[in-house]
Amino acid sequence: MDMKDNVKAGRSSSLIYYALLVLLAVAIGIYVFVNKPPVDIKVTNAFVYGLFFYGIFKIADYFFSTLYIERAKIAVPKLIHDIVTAVIYAIALFAILKIQFGIDLTPIITTSAVFSMVIGLALQDTLTNLIAGVVLHIETPFRINDWIRVKETDGKVVEINWRTTKLLTRSNDYLVIPNGSIIKDTILSVNYPTPNQIMSLFVGVDYDTPPNKVKQVIASVCLRTCELKGHPPEVRVVKYNDSSIEYELRVWINDYGLKYHISNILMTKLWYAFKRENIRIPFPVRDVYCHPVTGVDSNDEFEQNYSAVQRIEFFSVFPENVQKEIASQLVQKYFGKGESIFEEGEEGDSFYVIRRGRVSVTVGGNEVAVLKRGDFFGEISLFTGGIRTASVTAKEDALLLVLDKEGFSNVIMDNPSAVESISAIITRREIENEQLARKMSEQALSEEQLNAHFANKKTKMFCKIKEFFNLT
Repeated sequence: MDMKDNVKAGRSSSLIYYALLVLLAVAIGIYVFVNKPPVDIKVTNAFVYGLFFYGIFKIADYFFSTLYIERAKIAVPKLIHDIVTAVIYAIALFAILKIQFGIDLTPIITTSAVFSMVIGLALQDTLTNLIAGVVLHIETPFRINDWIRVKETDGKVVEINWRTTKLLTRSNDYLVIPNGSIIKDTILSVNYPTPNQIMSLFVGVDYDTPPNKVKQVIASVCLRTCELKGHPPEVRVVKYNDSSIEYELRVWINDYGLKYHISNILMTKLWYAFKRENIRIPFPVRDVYCHPVTGVDSNDEFEQNYSAVQRIEFFSVFPENVQKEIASQLVQKYFGKGESIFEEGEEGDSFYVIRRGRVSVTVGGNEVAVLKRGDFFGEISLFTGGIRTASVTAKEDALLLVLDKEGFSNVIMDNPSAVESISAIITRREIENEQLARKMSEQALSEEQLNAHFANKKTKMFCKIKEFFNLT
């Protein structure tokens, strides 16, 4: 049973309860009228009338709210409902007192200055909050589920009644504010005139990185963040600090409640993007941070890169000294969990080797493989500049070794004879994948057809590589 079912069940049980009250009042009235027991008839009648009126009013209120207000989808503020209810109860009370006991309170209330003064002084704050609540409902500076800021506190409006306004803060606490205080203070309503608003984030970057490069990297991260699609981000330099250039990132959001969630996603992705692009977030000038890179560390990193190159079939066609040159061209890049490395259909010229972590390969939105340490991908784009045929996303924090066309151009141009062997290896791998797909569909080629297909594809691949690297 969901919440709506619970509410309906609660209302039905309440309706039965009020109906029983009405029947009880009628039964008591009939019993007193017929048997005339030794009781004060005026007090008994007053009790019966009060009980009968209360039950009838609650039943009428139930049917009016359910059959008319809810079906017509009219938003009646709780404050207005409470005021009308209080007025009806007061009229009923005055009527019962006057009919049964002959007591008329109207002249006393309207003519007694002392009584009015006492009531006014005693209920000064309450009346102030009541009037302020009426003003809030008339002006409607905010509504239920709107986010507002009162002084330094953010909260979502969950209730506006005759005395207070209740907010649900970000720490999941209730903040109860008297309506009188709200109309006196300055309130920031983030839902008007539109729920779309600009969120500003600030990040400091060292002086060695050109501002245009920093702006390009930050903007790229924003455009790859799904929560921000639809509005272009704005990145600008705002200040030259002692140890950094401060940048302001201005992005559009349409749900103020997700402000810190989106901020967290952006700041996390920026760290990985800066790490990949060798953009440094500096330490304060007053701190001295020394991290010397020893020859042992440098040699160890190179040996790992060289070992990775040796295990890759495409590079086995080169002699040892060329393989070491390729290893020196590998660049480390970090990707955070969930970050896109590249998308299906993108242009590219980079080749990736996984040093640490795992990545997911998807085609058409369906995962086709999970690659781990030592695996590689992107070779077609490196050798031919071909369009990416799959999307690759980091399944966990990953460290990748990247080789792009710029780093590989000198190698291939100094060793043009290797193009023949590379073309054969790539073609063989592609045909193996094709054969696997054909076996699954029972359309395998004969050996003669396979040889002809291989020769044709190899020739095309050979021409693509030579054209891509401008080899004559």
